[in-house]
Amino acid sequence: MKVLICASEGAPFAKTGGLADVIGALPKALLENGVDARVIMPYYKKIKQKNIAYYQGYAFVRIGQSMEYVGVFHAVHEGINFYFIDNDKYFNRDTLYGHADEGEMFAFFDFAVLEAIKVIDFFPNIIHCNDWQTGLIPYILKSNYYNDYRYQFMRTVYSIHNIQYQGIFPMDMLKILFMPYSPSIEFDNCINFMKTAIMEANKITTVSPSYKDETLTDEYGYRLNNLLGMRYYDYEGILNGIDTEKYNPLTDPNIYHNYSIENVFEGKKLNKKALLDEFGLDSKADCPLFGLVSRLADQKGIDLLMPIMDDVIQYSNAKFILMGSGNKEYEDYFRYLEGKYPDRFKCYIGYSDPIAQKIYAGSDLFLMPSKFEPCGLGQLIAMRYGTVPVVRETGGLKDTVKPYNKFTGEGTGFTFKRFDAWDLKDAMFRAIDVYNKNKEAWKSLIYEGMEKDYSWNSSALVYINLFNKLI
Repeated sequence: MKVLICASEGAPFAKTGGLADVIGALPKALLENGVDARVIMPYYKKIKQKNIAYYQGYAFVRIGQSMEYVGVFHAVHEGINFYFIDNDKYFNRDTLYGHADEGEMFAFFDFAVLEAIKVIDFFPNIIHCNDWQTGLIPYILKSNYYNDYRYQFMRTVYSIHNIQYQGIFPMDMLKILFMPYSPSIEFDNCINFMKTAIMEANKITTVSPSYKDETLTDEYGYRLNNLLGMRYYDYEGILNGIDTEKYNPLTDPNIYHNYSIENVFEGKKLNKKALLDEFGLDSKADCPLFGLVSRLADQKGIDLLMPIMDDVIQYSNAKFILMGSGNKEYEDYFRYLEGKYPDRFKCYIGYSDPIAQKIYAGSDLFLMPSKFEPCGLGQLIAMRYGTVPVVRETGGLKDTVKPYNKFTGEGTGFTFKRFDAWDLKDAMFRAIDVYNKNKEAWKSLIYEGMEKDYSWNSSALVYINLFNKLI
């Protein structure tokens, strides 16, 4: 079986969020199960400057009145073939997203992917599209390639990683796109990339079973829920995994001290002390340490922290090390807390992979109070490092974190249901209480979390089953 995975970003080459981690890890799991899985993505400036890919050929696609160059470059990373679409007009930019011509930019990419297939001489059984940036591919395949026998038996799978971002652009853009009009393309007098894929892909997936259910509701479906309901029997929630080779406390080069489940308590203690020392917090007293690694956006539930942090700090012995960037209001609030409680609260505004790994390894508790979370990787990484998550029961968080039961001692984390600051505060105080007063229960939480298998292997088998049904 041959699968071409199309995406706007992929680790380790270009990353802004969890999509890149998926694109970096899923192909490896598919390959290990006998699938010839390859990846195609834009050849961004930051990738091109590293000079790690080799020229393979070129093609042209029509955008408006001009024929645009489609350069195709190739690299192999950890056994996976990566192909890069080169065009300086669209991709020679300092940032991946946020450009005025973003609709045209990714429409070009979608056309280019289907032409690049000829250049690389790889005609897949399945084209796996991801998020809005690749949403036109299923329709272009049907409308523009139906006469080419090499494309006639290709099937498309479209994965929704976050339904909030749909790729909505003025209808006038259709004038420059070399494809016929269809009602599938249009939504509210605009071109909607995601809606197009929902209507035209052979199968649709999203990144957790609970998020699938949520996207079918008015509250979380962002007005596409009824269309997804029409495709209900072609829609499946498949839980994301994590790259267990990259996220392995036994081999992670970024953490202070390596450890495994066999010596987790000593390893956590050493990492916690080093993390506290690095951030200038007292490491002598045995106090619970909360970590957070997140985009600072309303989706992530930062609003819930703002009314309760004073109470949590004043009425507990907990310390906090939080890392993230985004909404200026949230960044300013974290700086304010750091100034107000310099011996209890520290923040890192920005993102650093090595520091993120140190927070995962050195914290006792990991905060994810998300308003919605399609899958979430932070809670999976945290449990892999023996750090107990505190999460809201939504999307993938609900599917992966088992609530602590004080009567049986079972569970992998602390959860709350309502999107409510006081419910979050209650969950945080429950976690602090167990840490301070019940060390045996705490050890059980750590062990149970670390023993969970959230590798990509089981999810890859679900994808393979889905692909087999299509072909």
